[in-house]
Formats: sequence, structure tokens, C-alpha cells
Amino acid sequence: MDENLPQLMPRKKSVPISLSITEEDFRTEQKLRRIGKFVDSAEKVIQIFRYLYSFTILFTSLVLKRWKEHKSCCHVECCGRGGATPDSSDHPEELMDLETEMKERSQEKLSSGSLGGGGGSGGDSTRPKHVTVHPPGTKSAKPTVKKKSIQADLDVPREFLKCKEEGCNRLDLSKSNITQLPVTVRDLTHLEEIYLYGNKLSSLPTEIGCLVNLTTLALSENSLNSLPDSLVSLKQLKVLDLRHNKLNEVGGKFSSHHHHHHPNKFRIRVVEEEIANLQELTMMSLRENKIRELPKGIGKLKKLTTFDVSNNHLKHLPREIGECSLLSTLDVQHNELVDIPETIGNLKVLNRLGLKYNQLTSVPKSLSRCVLMEEFNVESNNISHLPEGLLSSLLNLTSLTISRNAFTSYPVGGPSQFTTIHSINMEHNMINKIPFGIFSRAQSLTKLNMKENQLNSLPLDIGAWKNMVELNLGTNQITTLPDEIQFLQKLEILILSNNNLKRLPVTIDEICSLQNLQKLVVQSNRLQKLPIKIGCLTNLTYMSAGENFLDSIPPSIGELQNLESLYINDNPNLHKLPSELALCTNLQIMSIENCPLSDLPFDVINGGPSMVIHWLKMESSINFGRAYNM
Repeated sequence: MDENLPQLMPRKKSVPISLSITEEDFRTEQKLRRIGKFVDSAEKVIQIFRYLYSFTILFTSLVLKRWKEHKSCCHVECCGRGGATPDSSDHPEELMDLETEMKERSQEKLSSGSLGGGGGSGGDSTRPKHVTVHPPGTKSAKPTVKKKSIQADLDVPREFLKCKEEGCNRLDLSKSNITQLPVTVRDLTHLEEIYLYGNKLSSLPTEIGCLVNLTTLALSENSLNSLPDSLVSLKQLKVLDLRHNKLNEVGGKFSSHHHHHHPNKFRIRVVEEEIANLQELTMMSLRENKIRELPKGIGKLKKLTTFDVSNNHLKHLPREIGECSLLSTLDVQHNELVDIPETIGNLKVLNRLGLKYNQLTSVPKSLSRCVLMEEFNVESNNISHLPEGLLSSLLNLTSLTISRNAFTSYPVGGPSQFTTIHSINMEHNMINKIPFGIFSRAQSLTKLNMKENQLNSLPLDIGAWKNMVELNLGTNQITTLPDEIQFLQKLEILILSNNNLKRLPVTIDEICSLQNLQKLVVQSNRLQKLPIKIGCLTNLTYMSAGENFLDSIPPSIGELQNLESLYINDNPNLHKLPSELALCTNLQIMSIENCPLSDLPFDVINGGPSMVIHWLKMESSINFGRAYNM
């Protein structure tokens, strides 16, 4: 037989199939079906895991690809080609104009004692004059800043050569992981601006002094612990930025020497005459270093307008600082200053002076001659009084911050010292009284923060503060709130937390006049009732009345259609809630912890605030139906 032909198998005889099914067969069939369903389910689960595994592999590969692309990006800006003006948007945030940035920093208002903070305790976040209360969970939009990616394996000598050949007057090598500048920097004598932000430089070569046309030298966020002598040769230098380094001292002559006892520790030697070579310097920032002393030669920088030496270890300022007659911004906050020289009064154009977070016990009377100052901020010092008449002399003053000091009374000077002021922050002192009539001439005053003092009453002329927008009287010992509070018709934020209040104004006229009130904080008092007509406060978005002794909530609360946050927690006598509360359609946060609420079903309380609101809605509907049928 041919092997390629198919073999014919003998046909088997058919076997007859029995159609009768026994009980045992039926059980077996049911078991097989269950096993089949289980197998099908297991196969589906396995398939799902396969899909997840494939997706994970794909996602990981994409992430690695993007990361490699980002890492391989190595773009070096070398501007000034062909007379073209470089686009400032291509620089990182650190390359913002130094003067603008320092002015923005010096304009920080009420940094630790602001009035419009969130949370049940009254909060401390800073607010502008016009208060806007954001819904819970939302965040303010932040400006988009184009960030420059960190470069890798940059050939610095090649970039220098390229810059020389193309005649660049501006070179940006920021965030390039540079650890050392090559000596060929001496060839860039035409260079006017060089940016070396965010590198790893610990020193500069002597050849940096060859850049005689340099006007801007930006070295922020490096690890510099010394500066070369030759730096004083940069006689055209206008902007010197040395923020965020490790400088120990800034001497008159920028020279580095090994310490005799610590051979690995660099310091900057003080030779005060040489610093005068930087005659054209207008802006200098030494912020966030380890500087303990400034040279006397600083006074020879006659064109200096902006000087930032904040966040260092200074204990004194040299008297010669008063010779910088064009200085308009001086920031020495976050140091260890124990005094300020009288010569500070010679700075006639000074309008921004940062003194907060030091160890000052007084300020010189000569400051009264700095009549252009717009803000006086000595927060977090040890000052107990101000020179008499100081504030009255500062005719352009709009903001006063003396919080976190040792004041036991208001500054001496009478009502005239607050004539031009918009904002006052005296938080965290030991003041026990607001003098009667002290704000009788303060027609511009819109914010007053007296939080964390020892006030036990308020002046009877509080009704005269008619332009007040934010009033923070939290954490004092106030027992009564004058009925004259009703005259503060522009009030938007009222904070009275942590006092000894037993009542709030209850009459219709007293409470309904505060039509602009958006935030009311009365938590941690001894209140038993809320005003019956609290529903008149139609603009209220935030109310905190927790940690009191409330035994009821007024039904008029249902009229607060703008209410978003309600804190009534920790009221041990609160057994019921009005069904009208369900009418607050914009309510997003409600805190009822540690309230007995015995009139509500146990299961409803266990369901949390959302379940409580749902139950109140149903109860309200039932009550409405009963009233309708009647």
C-alpha cells in the first residue's frame, strides 16, 4: 500500500445512548456546570491581569522614554547674537529682575498675623483689602513660570569659545551642573551679563576679574564659600547676586584665605578700602548666606539702591550704611541684629526697610527722617515701645506691623500716628487696652489685628471705625461685644474666637446691619445662643461657632443661601438641628462632632453630616406637606 495514501480505519459499531437520567447523573451534571462557571471566571480574571500587565509595561516604557528625552535636553542660551534682544521669558524664575523681586518680598504684609485665615480657629492667611472667600477645596491660580531644565554634561570651554566667536554680550549657563569655571573665561572681555544660577560652584577663578565690561553677575544658588580678590576689578558691575551660597563674611576686599585652625574652611577677608572699587553697583543681594559682619566700606557704594542681606547672622550694621544716600530698599530681616545705627536716618529716599525676625529691643528715633517709608514692619523682635512721634513723622506710612514683640500698650503719639495707615497688626503682644479715640483720625484703616493680646473690653467708640473690613480680636479675654458693632457696615471678616463671650448682639437692627459680613468666627467662647436673625447675614459664607454651649441653632439659618462652611462641633448642649438647615443649598462643609444631637436618629448621626442634611431635608418636606394639608 502506498505510504502517502491515508490509512482507512475500520468503522466502530455505534453504541446506543440511554435517554434515562438518574439522580446521580443530574448531580454530576450540576457539579460540572459549577466547575465550568468557575473556570470561565478564572479565565476572565487571568485575562484582566494580562491586560494590566501589558498596560504597566507600556506605561513604564513611555515614562522612561520621556525621562531620557528630558535628561538629554541640553540647551544653552547665548544671547545677543546679531544685535538681537534676548527674550526674558526664556530665563528661569531666578532670572527675574532682582530689584523687582526684592520689592515684592518687602511688600509682604501681616505675614504672621493676617486676619482672613481659614479653619475653625480663625486662621492666619493674608487677605487683600477687598476680601474674597474661596469655596473650600479650591486653590488660587499660581502664575505659570517657564522653568529651565537642568543641563547635563555641558562643555563649558566650548560654550565660552562659541560665545567669544559670536560676540555675545549675554551668556546664560544657569542650571548646568557646572562645578568649576575654566580659566578661558578671561577671553570674554566683551561680556556684559553672565548668569550662573543653580550650579555647583564652590569658588571662582581669578580670571573672572578680566570681564571688565561686566554689568551683571548672577551667582545665586551655588556653594560659594569664597570670592577672589580680582572681583573688585569689575568696575562696571551694577548687579551682584550672591543669594543662597555659603559665604561666611563679606569683606571690603573679596579675598579668600585658609583659616589657620581649620585648613579646609574658607572665609572672606575684610579689607574695607577695596570694596569702594565697585562704584557703579546699584543692586546687591547676599541673602541666605552665613555672613556675620559687613565691611565699613559698604558706605562707599554711593549708587547702591537695593541691598538685601536677609537670612544671615548679622548682629550689627556698620554706621557707614547711612552713607548710601540712594538706598531705597534695605532688607536685613531674619538676622540676629540687636541694634540699628542712628545713621539709618540719613537714608532720605528709603521706602522699604525689612527688620522683622531679629533681636531688636528698640529702633532709632532717626527713622522719623525716612519720610518715604510706606511699611514699618518689626515683627518678631523684643521691642516694647517706639520713639514718641515716630509714626506721626512717617507721612506715607500705610502698613504697621509690630506683632510678636513685647508691647504692653499702644505706641505713644495719639491719633495722628494712624492718619494714613490702612493696616495694623499688633498680634501676639501684651496689650490690655485699645485707647478711646485712638482711631478717630484713621479714616483709611481697613484691617486691625489684635489677636493674642490681653484685651478684656473694647472701646465705646468702636462704632466710629466705619471703614473697617477685617477685624481680628481672637484669643483675648473679651467678655462683651458692644452693640455699636452694628455700625461697622463694611465689615467682611469678624474673628472673636477664644474669648469669654456669653452673648452676641441679638436684636434685628444690630445684626442685620452687617450685610457685607462673609466670615464670622466665634468658636471657643461661652455662647449659649446665636442671634435669632442670623439669617439676615445673607453674604455669610463661613461661620465657626464650635466649642461653645449652644443649645439650639436659629431656624433663620436656612436663609444663608451663600453659606459654604459651618462649624458647630463640640457644643455639649446641642441636641437638635433645625430642619431649615437643609435649605442652605451651597453648604459644602459641616462639622457636628461631639454634639449629642439626641433628637436625631442614631443611624442618621452615624451616617455623618451628609446623612444628617439628607434627613433634615426629608423632615423639612414632611413638615411642608403637613402645613400644606392644613
